[in-house]
Amino acid sequence: MSVSSANRSIRIEGSAIGSSIISGDGNTVYVIHQSTEYKRVPTSAQPLNKVGPNPYKGLAAFKEENADQYFGREAQVERLMHHLQTLYEQSMQAHSVPRLLAILGPSGCGKSSLARAGLIPELARRPLPGKEQMQIAVLVPGTHPVEAVAGVLAKAVTQDPMPVAKTREFTTELRLKNKAGQYDGMRRIVDLLPHIDDMPLVVIIDQFEEVYSLCKDVAARAAFIDNLLNAASSPTGTVSVVLTLRSDFLGETQRHQRLSQVIGSDQSVIVPGMTEAELRRAITEPAKQAGHPLDATTVNLLVKDTKGREGALPLLQFALTRIWEGLGDGQPPATTYQEMGGVGGALAGKA
Repeated sequence: MSVSSANRSIRIEGSAIGSSIISGDGNTVYVIHQSTEYKRVPTSAQPLNKVGPNPYKGLAAFKEENADQYFGREAQVERLMHHLQTLYEQSMQAHSVPRLLAILGPSGCGKSSLARAGLIPELARRPLPGKEQMQIAVLVPGTHPVEAVAGVLAKAVTQDPMPVAKTREFTTELRLKNKAGQYDGMRRIVDLLPHIDDMPLVVIIDQFEEVYSLCKDVAARAAFIDNLLNAASSPTGTVSVVLTLRSDFLGETQRHQRLSQVIGSDQSVIVPGMTEAELRRAITEPAKQAGHPLDATTVNLLVKDTKGREGALPLLQFALTRIWEGLGDGQPPATTYQEMGGVGGALAGKA
């Protein structure tokens, strides 16, 4: 993935809420969303920043529409692209290889941002081998993972932002077993999508651990996982799956032998901690792009506070958000940094 700003422009069109179907034409990503997300509304207590929109994300993950503000993970995005492309090519030669890529790491290491603000825009620019475009479905399992899959598939079929009846129909289909006792509803639905042979589907499942932490329906959990694996193993090559999973939930995957075998193989990618150079890009580039570069002293302090600290990336973004707010009030970054007590102190002060 190129680190030049010229290649970072990906336009996101559509509603900005939850699960999505996305197709890329090389420089545009069209998004249709499903579940509700919190949106900040400026009030008298929250004045608009005088230096412009905040390019940092606070405690939230970077998403598809934040690709032009996402820096420092270029090498990891390239790594994911290589793994996904290799999986796709291998599956076309040996149909027993499921096209499922697991992104693993502890909480706060940046898995979601890497998948959504890094991999998705790159797939829009560089589709899988032999394909001109991709369709990408993004979902978070929640308490009803089968319905979450049914919802994004229903939107792909109907182009309706609220396809309630079709979602109910697809949910029933996804819960049915075929004569061999397998859940293959997802594969059958996807194979009938318009232009699916030319525009295969990549399903991005963010926060896969919710299948265990929130979904208490064991049958629904099994149907969800088996549908994904069967679709990703189909010789048609129409579906590939990318999931993000907190490493402390790896033990839970042992309950499903087939999934455990995939996640325990070299198909999984562990997200490493950011190097000092990567942290500097993540810190400096958004501010520089927004026309208000941070001073070297503040950058050095932020890097020192963050490097090697487990789960520190959300804390770093939160501190940067406070620094940006201070700039809007005419306060130098170093002063804000000192007042909030560093990377960890920013969140403590907010709490």
